[in-house]
Amino acid sequence: MNGIQSPTVRSTGFAPLVVVGGVIVAVALVAGIALGSGGRGDGGDGGAAPPASEAPTPSPIVSPTPAPSDEPSETPSEQPSEAPTDDPSDEPSEEPTDGGSDGMPIKVDLDNAAGHDVYVDVVDRGGWLLGAESGSPGEGMSVDAYTLVVENVDERTLRLTWIDYAIDNALALYIDEVDGGLRFVLVQPEPTGEVDAMGFDRELILSFDRAVSADQVEAFLQDGLDVPG
Repeated sequence: MNGIQSPTVRSTGFAPLVVVGGVIVAVALVAGIALGSGGRGDGGDGGAAPPASEAPTPSPIVSPTPAPSDEPSETPSEQPSEAPTDDPSDEPSEEPTDGGSDGMPIKVDLDNAAGHDVYVDVVDRGGWLLGAESGSPGEGMSVDAYTLVVENVDERTLRLTWIDYAIDNALALYIDEVDGGLRFVLVQPEPTGEVDAMGFDRELILSFDRAVSADQVEAFLQDGLDVPG
């Protein structure tokens, strides 16, 4: 028929070849894919390497939190480091070191006929005195003015007598040991206003811890604080 031949199709185990216009066109793409699939279906690996297995990612290690301890880290001491002392280091003295001193005079209220407020502070700097008290003077004057008269009542007791105006007054008697005997200095302030010229006796009784004679006593009465040296 006009010299044109129909395309011939030949069956083979590969993809059919089509002759179109004297040109062989290989339909191989589908056949290649089919061959690859058929190889794997027969159990072969088909020359392809299996996919690499991925190594598992290790899980982080979590250390358990230690349980809190029920016991304290340090056992407290049951006793204090230093036990308190029962007795104080310095115990107060039950008695003063000496019977009289400048800081601790013996105050004696003096009886008097007119009933005035009169007292004397006795300061024993010799350490012989045991006690002091008021005497019992009568009315009027029995001794000279500005004189301190000392007499023995017994071998350890002396009576001092002097006179003063009928006024309230505060006196001081200082007792010192001198050459084995005693010195008395009685300070009696003078009145500051108008007073009656009549004087009255004052008496003071002193007791000592040893025998003392009035003859061994130097006695002074003055109106100021200048003590005889």
